[in-house]
Amino acid sequence: MIRWFRIVATLLLAAVIVFATARCRPVDSTAERDRDTPPRPLRAAWLPDESLHVGAGTDYPFGLALSPDGRQLVYPATRAGAVALWLQSLSTNETRALPATDGASAPFWSPDGTRVGFFAAGRIRAIELANGSMTDLTEARSGRGAAWNAAGDLVFAATGEGGLTRRGPDGVTSSLTTPDAAHGESSHRWPAFLPDGRHVVFFVRATERSRGGIWIASLDKPSERRRLIAADGQAIVSDNTLLYVNDVALMAQPLDPAAWTTVGRAELAGLNVGRGPLDQVFATASPEVLIYGPPGSTLRELRWTARDGSAIGGMGEPLDAWDLRLSPEGTRVATTELDPQTRTLDVWVRERSQPVPRRLSISTDADESGVWSPDGNRIAWVAARRKVAIRGAGAVLPEQVVAAFEPPIRVWDWSRDAGFLLIGRTAADTRDDLWVVPLVEGIPERPYAAAAFNQVHGVFAPDGRSIAYASDESGQFDIYVDTFPKPGSRLRVTTAGGTEPRWRGDGREIYFRRGTEVHAVAISGKDVGASERLFDAGATIRSYDVTADGKRFLLNLPASSSAPRAATLVVNWRAKTSQGNRETQQR
Repeated sequence: MIRWFRIVATLLLAAVIVFATARCRPVDSTAERDRDTPPRPLRAAWLPDESLHVGAGTDYPFGLALSPDGRQLVYPATRAGAVALWLQSLSTNETRALPATDGASAPFWSPDGTRVGFFAAGRIRAIELANGSMTDLTEARSGRGAAWNAAGDLVFAATGEGGLTRRGPDGVTSSLTTPDAAHGESSHRWPAFLPDGRHVVFFVRATERSRGGIWIASLDKPSERRRLIAADGQAIVSDNTLLYVNDVALMAQPLDPAAWTTVGRAELAGLNVGRGPLDQVFATASPEVLIYGPPGSTLRELRWTARDGSAIGGMGEPLDAWDLRLSPEGTRVATTELDPQTRTLDVWVRERSQPVPRRLSISTDADESGVWSPDGNRIAWVAARRKVAIRGAGAVLPEQVVAAFEPPIRVWDWSRDAGFLLIGRTAADTRDDLWVVPLVEGIPERPYAAAAFNQVHGVFAPDGRSIAYASDESGQFDIYVDTFPKPGSRLRVTTAGGTEPRWRGDGREIYFRRGTEVHAVAISGKDVGASERLFDAGATIRSYDVTADGKRFLLNLPASSSAPRAATLVVNWRAKTSQGNRETQQR
């Protein structure tokens, strides 16, 4: 979502050199007299290489993580359509990609700074920086943060719902915390260890304001957790200081290491600090170095692009849009948009000839992932995350619920004969699966592709005899095609990564997305041609679709008015907060 920028190398290097010089300067009599006067903070702009788009997509737009000693920085970034982790030395400015980290997000450091952990392909993995060796640690379907302690305990949030999990040094996993649903808690996420390695702070997402914020729990007695601070997102830990965001202000709150309670007053550490869609804070800190990024705009634009990537127009004003699907004739689009008043997701219909969109879903629950019937008269979508609803595209008659499920679902596609819906269904043992929902009363839904890895973005072929989808069984998402209604003759279409397949109207070409790029591959029966890169959108594609003739693409891209600004690097950031709290203690 946010593209960070090139490094202003001279400023950054100057910051680190000044810091090192200050640390190594001999102590004279003047310095002895002024030893209680902290060095002044030194600020610089942080901008990555111009070829990199920092972040791992719309859910993980920041991802910067400073090493424990503050001398190295790791972050996910996209180059040439592929996401990987990049490691940068803050003293030399040398930056390199870390091998075998494709699709990585939310990196975190080991306490000794020798390993970097990260989420990728539904797992938590760790890379040894000295030799590049990789370790597969545990499953985490949709990661919301992880942290290590020196003893080898790993605490992590595996999904967007539920509590924290602990993986012990022996590799055994167990539940650490459980959300209190009776008081509106839905998720515990973004854990961070305090310096003793036995206490963990984490963010609680809750509907009750008195429950949300930063909480603390111990590994020894996790049930005795308590709230530390009301905050708007995750907490960053640096020694005995807690960094958190209040609106757009980054606050630094000292903690008493004897009782792990707040002490003194919170001091301002930075202004205009952003938060991500998963409650992550755009900041990272070591005892001496702090980096924080500004808020990113959520506004998107629907942009028409030709097959060669040239822009051929837009569709409406900037909006907060997520999913989009084109109608069969290619003149209307069903979008999932965030309602600015209710702050809930709803399904809308937009037409090129109509300036005002039409709202299709009317409930106050989350409504998303709309798909068109083959005649373009109806739209099916997910209501309240667990029900399949259908309504006429003109929004005249009431919606009809045709199926309901216990786990969260998504609607992927509607078959060309109008007889079936293809949905995504989440299961604890097989993760994201593909299911078929017959639109005939009395015939139950059935699994189509269910295995111990993720299968997503399924779409019916125009002739209804096969389904294309993305699977991460190889360790990365690639495109596969299998027969329908019964699978069993599967083809692997890509080997270098791909997701979100779309068919051309005659079924002889499949389009797919690889990072910021859109590719095409010819297909005829069991013959698969070579992949062809059509264009690079130059920004994160949140969703897209293509007209039946394969000549025009509608992309959901960041609005041109939402260009991001540089992150801020601060050396000796604790000087001001330390001084302020010494004054508080003296009073």
